Amino acid sequence: DPFVDPGLGKNIPFMIGVLCGGIIFGTVAGFVSMVPYMMKDVHQLSTAEIGSVIISPGTMSVIIFGYIGGI
Repeated sequence: DPFVDPGLGKNIPFMIGVLCGGIIFGTVAGFVSMVPYMMKDVHQLSTAEIGSVIISPGTMSVIIFGYIGGI
């Protein structure tokens, strides 16, 4: 008994959703991985500045939304 129903591959709306999700995920992952290089080459920022600019907003959002969510 397969974990995922093989019939899902024939469900066109589902497959379009999976394809769109993959494209969006790849775009976001590529953007996130290229931002530090852009900041280094275009804006001549140091490694410490790049790290603080990229890590600080994510850290702050985890703290704030964790507090709001009650974790």
